[in-house]
Amino acid sequence: MRKETVNPARHTAVTQKKTEMELPGEEIHLYFSFPEQISDPALLQRYQSLLTDDELTQMSRFYFARHRHQFLITRALIRSCLSSYFEVEPAAWRFEKNGYGKPEISFPEQAWPLRFNLSHCEGLIMCGITRDYDIGVDAEDSHRATRAAFESLTSYFSANEIKALNQLPSEQQKQRFFDYWTLKESYIKARGMGLAIPLDKFSFQFEADRLSGFELHPDLQDNAKDWQFWRMPIAERYRAAVAVNSCSDFTVSTFSLVPFQERESLSMTFL
Repeated sequence: MRKETVNPARHTAVTQKKTEMELPGEEIHLYFSFPEQISDPALLQRYQSLLTDDELTQMSRFYFARHRHQFLITRALIRSCLSSYFEVEPAAWRFEKNGYGKPEISFPEQAWPLRFNLSHCEGLIMCGITRDYDIGVDAEDSHRATRAAFESLTSYFSANEIKALNQLPSEQQKQRFFDYWTLKESYIKARGMGLAIPLDKFSFQFEADRLSGFELHPDLQDNAKDWQFWRMPIAERYRAAVAVNSCSDFTVSTFSLVPFQERESLSMTFL
């Protein structure tokens, strides 16, 4: 696993602070930030002061300023969220990646029950947090062009999904494409294996606009009945999905967040 290096001159250890949020065992918290709405120089400077040397180096490698900005907001978002549950200074969090590149908490140890996942697309950053259970989230800009993707459906979808997609009226195909895409991404991210899981080895089924089925090939050594999924439109432009490896009866809460400045409950319709 790859761990971030620490500059002890700039980062502090765990300190005591009052926690702002509670996360019961059967609850999912989803946070959404819109980076284009976050531009205050002092706030951005605070975000940058939280990053490790490795993160600063990684951010500098992005060619476009908007991608550096998105990276910065993403790192501030996860630190802001996690520090609202545990008495840990935002700069003290450390992360490591598993063998497939999924980030996980490496410090502090008392925060290990928290599980999180991040996703971003043009104009939106999404973070999902739960306790004990593997979680995957994916958000996509449904306004982006999909012609190339439609020409390569066999690279992304199962035969049954392609058949169902092609049977839809043309005006419904793009949204259903993003339904499939976000659900499949959320599953492989929750598994922590990314594209090491062949995308044609599992399928989702719909009845009208309702998710009605989830099937897994035996090669994946997993049980479809152990999973739950949620879909949601966001601000008319985005589609998102959440996957959790549990059959528990979850409560899902959603928030709009400007890290370290503003958190508001966000009304959202789950499909």
